[in-house]
Amino acid sequence: RMAGLDSQRGCDDATAAALCQDFNRFGVLCATREGPHGVTRMTRRIERLLRLPQADALGWYCGRPVMVTRNDKALGVFNGDVGVVLPGHASPALRAWFLDGDQLRSVSVSRLAHVETAFAMTIHKSQGSEFAHTVVVLPDVGGDILTRELVYTGITRAKDHLTLVEPRPGLLGEAMACRVQRASGLGV
Repeated sequence: RMAGLDSQRGCDDATAAALCQDFNRFGVLCATREGPHGVTRMTRRIERLLRLPQADALGWYCGRPVMVTRNDKALGVFNGDVGVVLPGHASPALRAWFLDGDQLRSVSVSRLAHVETAFAMTIHKSQGSEFAHTVVVLPDVGGDILTRELVYTGITRAKDHLTLVEPRPGLLGEAMACRVQRASGLGV
């Protein structure tokens, strides 16, 4: 769909809604933000593979998926909202389009101060989301971060298909053996 988009004529509501739906069918979830298999590097890899248009001076480009990182009631966007940057109606000016159920809204990118590129996101940030195809990327080392509960959360984001990326053999087994130890302070 992106290939057929004419950035000079703008984007109509039906096209914007279809592109948002397309993006939300596939999710790349990482256990960590940093590191060789974290969100930051995975996002850079995906951007290179897709050969996206050149970003402007502020990092905006047509097709950039964004996740809101802070509530902004005035704009009607909230922490965790995911949208796609596309031209506006009958204009090449970029807007972030968000689909919430059947409700489509757009915000000028110049007004969005708290967003990050969302080609990949942490498993924690994905809670509440569901994707037809989910890719769960484990880190190259286990440790305290990689637990059975975290892997479970990532796996349950998959509606139809799951791809699990295990950078080294045995990592999934290590994660399954590591459970979260909760210390609530409540007496039993």
